[in-house]
Order: sequence, then C-alpha cells, then structure tokens
Amino acid sequence: MNESPDQTDQRPGSGDQVLPVPQRFPALSVLICFAVGILLDAWLHLTIYFWFLPALAALTCWLLTYRFHWRKVSTLMLLAMVVCLGALRHHEFWYCRSSEDVTRLLPSVKQHPAPKCIVRLTGLISSKPEIRELGEGELLNPEQPQRRIQFTFTCQKLLVKNSEIPVAGKVRVFITENRKPSAPGLSDQLAAGDLINLCGELKHCTEPDNPADYDFSTYYRRQKIDAILSVKIPEAVTLIQKSNDYSWNRLRTSVHDWFKTLIIKNTSESVQPVALALLLGERKDLSPKVRQEFSKSGLIHFLAISGLHIGFFSAFVWSLCHILNLPRTVTVTFLTLAILFYLSIIEIRPPILRAASFCVLVTWGLVNWRTITTLNLVCLSGLIILLINPTDLFDVGTQLSFLAVAAILWTVNQDFYQNLYQQTWLPLRWRLKASDPLLQTPLQRFCFQYFRMLYTVFLVTFFIWITTAPLVLYHFQLLAPVGLIVNSLIFPFLFLILLLGYLLMFVGSLLPFTAGIFGFCFDQSLRFLLWVVEWTSNLPLSHFELSAPAPWWILVYYILLLLSVLPGIWKLNWASGRVVNKLKLSLLPVWILTGLLVPLLIPQEPCLRCTFIAVNHGVSILIEAPDGETILYDAGSMSPVEQTYSKIKKTLLARGIRRVDLLLISHADRDHFNSAEELIANGYVRELSFPQSFLTRSQRGTIELCDTALAFRVPIQFIGKGDHITLGEKTEIEVLHPEYGDLYQEDNPSSLTLRVSYGGRQILLTGDLEGAGLKKLLSEPTTDRVDVLLSPHHGSRSANTRDLNEWAKPVYVIVSGGQKQTIPELKKIFSENVQIYSTRQHGAITCLIDKAGHLKVTPFRGDRSCSDSPGQESEFNLYQLN
Repeated sequence: MNESPDQTDQRPGSGDQVLPVPQRFPALSVLICFAVGILLDAWLHLTIYFWFLPALAALTCWLLTYRFHWRKVSTLMLLAMVVCLGALRHHEFWYCRSSEDVTRLLPSVKQHPAPKCIVRLTGLISSKPEIRELGEGELLNPEQPQRRIQFTFTCQKLLVKNSEIPVAGKVRVFITENRKPSAPGLSDQLAAGDLINLCGELKHCTEPDNPADYDFSTYYRRQKIDAILSVKIPEAVTLIQKSNDYSWNRLRTSVHDWFKTLIIKNTSESVQPVALALLLGERKDLSPKVRQEFSKSGLIHFLAISGLHIGFFSAFVWSLCHILNLPRTVTVTFLTLAILFYLSIIEIRPPILRAASFCVLVTWGLVNWRTITTLNLVCLSGLIILLINPTDLFDVGTQLSFLAVAAILWTVNQDFYQNLYQQTWLPLRWRLKASDPLLQTPLQRFCFQYFRMLYTVFLVTFFIWITTAPLVLYHFQLLAPVGLIVNSLIFPFLFLILLLGYLLMFVGSLLPFTAGIFGFCFDQSLRFLLWVVEWTSNLPLSHFELSAPAPWWILVYYILLLLSVLPGIWKLNWASGRVVNKLKLSLLPVWILTGLLVPLLIPQEPCLRCTFIAVNHGVSILIEAPDGETILYDAGSMSPVEQTYSKIKKTLLARGIRRVDLLLISHADRDHFNSAEELIANGYVRELSFPQSFLTRSQRGTIELCDTALAFRVPIQFIGKGDHITLGEKTEIEVLHPEYGDLYQEDNPSSLTLRVSYGGRQILLTGDLEGAGLKKLLSEPTTDRVDVLLSPHHGSRSANTRDLNEWAKPVYVIVSGGQKQTIPELKKIFSENVQIYSTRQHGAITCLIDKAGHLKVTPFRGDRSCSDSPGQESEFNLYQLN
C-alpha cells in the first residue's frame, strides 16, 4: 500500500482488529498482457486492421461496462485492449515502413542472380563510427594493411543524376579503408551527427549461414536497420557538413572521450580494455581470450554494464549526497540527473534502461515518503522498455535480465533468506549466540555478519543461476557452475572495483591530483580480477560447453519452475505439506534428467552425414559415420579466427559432438586451418593429421599448430596416398593424393584429396587441388561416378576443368565459399544435369546417405542470392545476465 505521513493519525488503535490488506500488482497484469500481444503479432503475422478493430471494440466495451460498474468485465475488457495495443505497437515497429524507405530500392530476394544496387545517398551519421583493424588472415594483400569503419546512417536523400529524391530509413554502413600511417584516415574525419554523402552497394542484411549461427538480419531489424551499404573505397565518402560543436552528439562524444582518456591515462595497457568495458561500455577492444575467460568463470555479467553497475552507481551518488547532508528533494533530483548523465555517455541497452528507470522511480517515490512495491516498479520498467522497442521481448539480454530480477525478488522474500540464524540446519550453539549480541565477542560478531553476507550472496547467485542457466545454455551452449562460488566469494571485491572506477572518473576529473591514486588502486584491483578470472576458467569442471536444449524442454522447465515457487497452486486437501514440498523439489531434477536421457533413448536411423560448414572463404567439412565416429576435414577461412572457430564449434555442439576423432588439414593455407589451434586448445580434437608437405611450406602458423597439438597432447601423424581410414564397418575413406614425398612449388597442388565411400555412394573432397596435383589425380584410372564433389579451390576456373568433369562425372558440385559469379561460371564447365551449390549462396550444405544408398543433399538456405556483411563479429560473444 502507498501511504503518506499525514495519514498515519487515521490508523486504527491497538485494540482494533486490522485485517491484512493483500498487495496488488496492476503493473504485472498490464505487462503480461502487453507482452502477450507482442507474441501474438510476432507469431501470427496478421494485418494491422485485425488488431485495430478488436482494440476499438474492447475500448467501447470497457467504457460501457465501467459506466454500469461491472468491475470484473471492465477489467477483462481493459486487459484485452492492452493485448491489442501490444500487438499494434509490435506491428508498427516491425512491419510498417514509409513509402520512401530506402529498402524499396533493394532488388527482390527472389531474383537470381540478384543485380547490384549501387546508390548514392545523403544523410546523417547516427552512431559513433567504430573502427576495426583487419587481421593478417583477412587481407587479400598482406602488404597493404586495412581497417573497416562501420556506423549507422540515417538516409535523407537519394541522388539520381542531377536530381534529389527524398528517402527515409536507416542502413548500416561498412567502409574499407587502406591504412596510410603518414596521412590522416577517413576515421579521423567522421563523427556522429555529421552530414555526409556516400556511394556504395546497397544489400540485404545477411541471414545465418549455418543453423546455429547468430541471426544478424533479425538483430539489425530490431534496430529498424533493414539494409547494409558496403563502401569499397574511402573516396566514395564526402563530408558535407560537420555536426554543430554544441550539438547533443558532439557534446556526448566529447564527454565520453574525456572520461576515456582519463581512464587510459591512469591504467596500464593490459587492463585498459576491461576498464573501458566496465565503466563506459566499450567492448570492442576486448580480446576473444578475455571474453572467453570471463564467460567460463561465470563473471561475464560483470564485464558488461548492466543493472549491477547502474544500481551501484545510484548507491554511490546517494552516499555522496548523504555525506554532504543534502535535503531529500535535492538528493533525488541530483541522483536523477546523475543517472541521465551516466546514460548519455554509455551505450544504452535494455538491462541498463530497466535498471535506470527502476532507480529513478524508486527515488522519486521517496520524495513523497511512499512505500514502493518493488514488483510494480520492475513491471513498469519492463513496460517502458517494450513501449520503446517491443522486439526487446525476444532479446536474450532482456530475458536474462528480468529472469535474474525475478529470482532476486523471490529469494529475498523467503524465510531461509531473511532468518538465517533461525534455520534448523545450523548448529544450536550458532543460533543461540547469533540471537543475543551480548554472547558475542567482536570477532564473533564480525564472523556472523560476514557469514550472513556470504550466505545471502550465494543464495541470490544460486537462484539466479537456476533461473537463467537453461536460457544461457540455449543461446551460448555454455554452463559455468564455478560462477556460483566465484560470485559469492568476490562479490564485495567487485563492488570495490566499481567504487574505485567511479572515484577515478568523477572525483579524479574534478580533483586531478587524486586521479593517480584512484587510478593505481583501480589498476591493481583489475589485475587481481583478471588473475582470478584466468585461474577459475582453467579449473577442471569449471565450465561445460554443451549442445543447446530443445525449445520445448526449456518451456516445460520454466513452467515447472513457476509451479515450484508459487505456493498457492499446491494447496491441495489430499496432500500434506511435507509431501508437497518434496514433490516441488523433485520437479526440476527429474525434468533435467529427462532432458538428458530422451536424446539417448530416441533411435536414429544409421546414415553417413557430411556437412559443408559455411565459413565464408574457407573450408570446413564435418563427416559423421553411422557408428558415431567423426572426422573434420579442414578448419579455416579468411575471416577472423574467432569467427571461424565459433561457426565450427556451434556446428559441432548442435550435432552433439564434443570432440572429433580426427582433424585432417588438407594443405598449408591459412584459410584451411586458421582455427585449428583454437579447436585443439579447447579440447575439440582427439588426433591431428596432414600431408608431409604441410610442414615444408612457408605459411605462418604450421609450426605453431604442431606446438599447440603437442602442448595439449594431441597425437600428430602424416597421411598420404594409399592410406585408408575405416569408420565403423561400412564407411571407407581412401587418400587419393598426395603421395608421400611429393613436393610442389606451391601449396595448392599438394592438397589432401579424399574419397569417402558409403552405401555405394562416393564423396570426393579436394581442398584447393589444382595445377600439377590436379593433373596427377586425373591421370589415375577413373572409378565409379562421384556423387558429391567438393569444387577445388573454392570454385576457381583454373581448378575446375572440363577434364575434371569427365573424370569425376559428379551429380552434385559443392563450392565452399566462392563468389557471386562462381555458380554461373561452373555451369559452363560441368554437365547440364549437375546440381551446383555454394556455401556463400546457400549456407551450410548437408549430404545424407542412408544404408540403402539413398542420397539427399540439403542446403540450409533456399536458392537465392545473399550479401556479405563484414565486421559482424564484435559484440555477440558477450551476454548480459543483469
């Protein structure tokens, strides 16, 4: 109940009987109904009129029923109207675009091949330009370093010859820039708010290449970005007008850069990326190794600004106001302004918005001395988030954030949390001493308080983990139980780190002589944190990388969890409280055990499965034998190592494979083995094999790969022509090329060539075979017709000859990577009845051969052209729990 001080004199006296007034949570009902409306519109894909007419009807019925005091019916009508409003808001956000939207210029996805859409646009830079230096493996010319600039662009005009056509909408711009150390680059000239003119190729947002890949097209669409503009040269960008020096974007960027400079100046280089991520939300400089270690240690939620950070920042500001003895109204106003200021210099995401709105609502409630219902505030914060962006309902960060808040609210209201020293599982001596402070020595008093803090932190952490673990496993294929212990033990230390960071930012900027002191302490605390993270992430059984559970299993899990925590549902006359409690505690363990056993009990038809993983320009092929043995042929691409490793790892986990029996490397080109070290270091490989020529090349990384294999005790062996690999009873793999001792001037002619045979069918894997090596293979006597051929050298014309077509007579040709024109060119070489697929155009391609010899080739995507979206690897290895 909300009650003001002037009403206290109207309370009943001590002799009056006071009936308990049940708490009401109207915001919860509104939030649930609004979310249901969003879900219905997302699943049913109905027209806007379908939702508008019921909303109008519900509003009319509510007015009538309210007029005649039909309370229950009017409430139902009001909630029905909220459902329709939620659906309308989602429909307007997701589907509605103006007639002048820039996406109208895009060619239809059904056009094949899709024509290039070259446009010249004028508009504003609406986000801070981000810069990423391209790695050596991504460069076509290693002697010419490049960087990639990306930002969000708000379109205003389309330039066609000498005319200007108004356009609207937002696109994501990617600009490739050659680095010239002696001259300033384009990245030094652009800033948020600038008016620019640019020319490039307008493309559809990239869809996932593999079933387990992240869907970037959906991610961008949730930000109302429906297209990508690829600019190949910086000369295609013209700065028309700089943003006003006093504009909001310029002011915001200046303040952000001021604090960034202060942090960099007072911290060491090794901890700067973590410091910037903790205090300003800048995660682009975090190395993949640091991200992985934080994830495996269960502390990834601390690495991204979330509710934990906003809550502590609010407590920090409130404490300062309390020390200065400011009036309550002034304190609340100052805290609100401080939160808004902090939000202006960091990236605003749903968890941050939820925490900020929650803190502001609580503090403004304190002005009127009102008792605030926490659940109503949380629901009101959620409603604000969904009103701003209804698609945040499907965002994993938002889901994990509100699940964590729900777990905290439930935990802190339980008796075992509030009354620790009244629990019967504690020794009687402890309970007696804790109940009477006179029996405690100062040391015992401190121990009791410290134990209570550890106990409460562990309880909250444990129930958050129980609540969020299935969703984390589904989205990130990771469980980190060590986080339960680590979070409990170093929780006060995490607050100390944030305190030192805020003192460095705010006090250090006002009193420069204190910046060095706070910076030193902040730096040392971060060093210790990094040591803890690295140590705990390497502990045995600290984390598990597992395949994602089925959505239906997760749905039932949360239903059972809800049944377990709602006591009113279990008030049955036929069951005693003890039996009911045991039943509630057994629900989740039984269901978890069921989820583990069901996949093992479902019989699977034996078949050979060959998956051509889409890794951009590169090769990685997973071979699964009917008896369960697995082989990975190549593991590399021209993309960054972390991208390639992520695609392969997610494919393995999606297939329930935690370790392949053998990793085969075809030859010493980086786009065929650049992620092999990561796979070996993370325990995904039992044995490594490659031709002798692999170690005779000058390519970087070959010796490092062998050193990594030896360090992790992975056996290494050579392989050559005449070798046979038997998988089970019926799967045979024969090495056709190269012979032991073969030496060529280049890498490609020595590519490992395999013939996989099962059920009377053949799959030929050729790597980058061409030149003298290809001629030597074609000089061998022809065998049975090849059913599936891996197009040599990513579909290049020099490797795919008419002689190869005559020799192999393939039924299917699969290109790993390739270009837009690759398939049309190959159709001129191979027979008309040959079906050609490419992972660039069709995504991952799966070949299934059953024991009867029936062959089925299935592309992940339909037969349509798709675009590339470079530089999309930065921020999605990081999830937020708060």
